[in-house]
Amino acid sequence: MQRPFAFKPVRIKTKLSRLVLENIRDALIDGSLKPGDKLPSMTVLAEQMGVGISSIREAVKTLEGLGVLETRQGDGTVVSGRLNESAFNALSLQLIVLPRSPEELTGFREMYESAYTHLAMDNYTPADLAILEEIVVSQEEKSKKTDFNANDERTFHLAVLECTHNCYVIHVGHALIDLFLSTLPTSGRILSPVSIAGDHRAILEAFRKKDREALNSVLKKSFSGWEQRLHGLDYVEPNNIIL
Repeated sequence: MQRPFAFKPVRIKTKLSRLVLENIRDALIDGSLKPGDKLPSMTVLAEQMGVGISSIREAVKTLEGLGVLETRQGDGTVVSGRLNESAFNALSLQLIVLPRSPEELTGFREMYESAYTHLAMDNYTPADLAILEEIVVSQEEKSKKTDFNANDERTFHLAVLECTHNCYVIHVGHALIDLFLSTLPTSGRILSPVSIAGDHRAILEAFRKKDREALNSVLKKSFSGWEQRLHGLDYVEPNNIIL
């Protein structure tokens, strides 16, 4: 049976909907609310927090858009048990609008992408590998026709993320990929389509062989090329990377 709980009053009378949202967030953090719990009615929430129903409604709609809450007809509003694909990933936009330092961007990408790619190597299934093979073959064909775009990069990296089979890594990784793709309009392509497809093939083959050294080499090559573009430099294909 769901435990009874009551929200604390919202005391600061500015940006009430945001304060309502933070109140619900705090309840999730301290365990007063858990996935599957049903929220009190909007009227009760407004009374408990000391705000108008319009502020409650706005906060609830925001959290619904983020996938945190869901309103079920005839059952009220409940805390989601898991994020669905339609949930908006606010972290993507938050990362994109941060000040862009090439050094910080490169360090962040190198740290996180290296970690999740190695985790993907450890956790992939034969079915995952088949999906990656299909994606890489398609990209190799498209690269020959120069019919290659940012969505192709996204498709491959999202598939690698899925290989981790870790919902936290995948959710944060989606935001990370959006951030890095957002640099393409100003930095240009990291590599030529043929080189991108070649890097993806090298990652796939490293996966097959469970070869961490080969994986580190191709990741280092990719990060180096992207960093040069962020600094406004022409990319120089390295000739000392063994894939």
